[in-house]
Amino acid sequence: MSAPQAAGPGDETAGQTPAERAAHGQAAMAEIMQIPVPDITDPGSIGGLAAQYVYGDLWQRPGLSRRERRLVTLTVLAVLSQNRLHTPLHIRAALNSGDLSEAELRESAVQIAFYAGWPLATSFDAAIDSVTGSHSRYDQVNPQMSRPAPGPPPPTQAEEQP
Repeated sequence: MSAPQAAGPGDETAGQTPAERAAHGQAAMAEIMQIPVPDITDPGSIGGLAAQYVYGDLWQRPGLSRRERRLVTLTVLAVLSQNRLHTPLHIRAALNSGDLSEAELRESAVQIAFYAGWPLATSFDAAIDSVTGSHSRYDQVNPQMSRPAPGPPPPTQAEEQP
């Protein structure tokens, strides 16, 4: 088995400046993630690097379809317990793009459960709930999931008066 080939001279971004590569990557990022992408003016920033290399290069490589890349990405994010930010973003993108259905995401959680563990899979399934608005009864196991985070108590009348 040979190693995957890097993008070659015929690649769309060959010969581009870092700023041009970042702009190309931003367009790819918006398409892949199905969201408006903020202007990333500094190609050396973390956002500029992600646009250039993750979305502009990695997601554009031949060999895997975008759908297959989504499955791999979501599995890795689930196994790494990245359920606060990245997993919901990628779940939403998968659904909004039509690359994966909710049923396929749920079946991915089942597959993850057997290969990576139940806690990771149920956390991934709960992330699907948070994106889709579904309720898989995780809120009954952890009532904190269905309630907003507690904020400061409202001021009393005595505190409002000078």
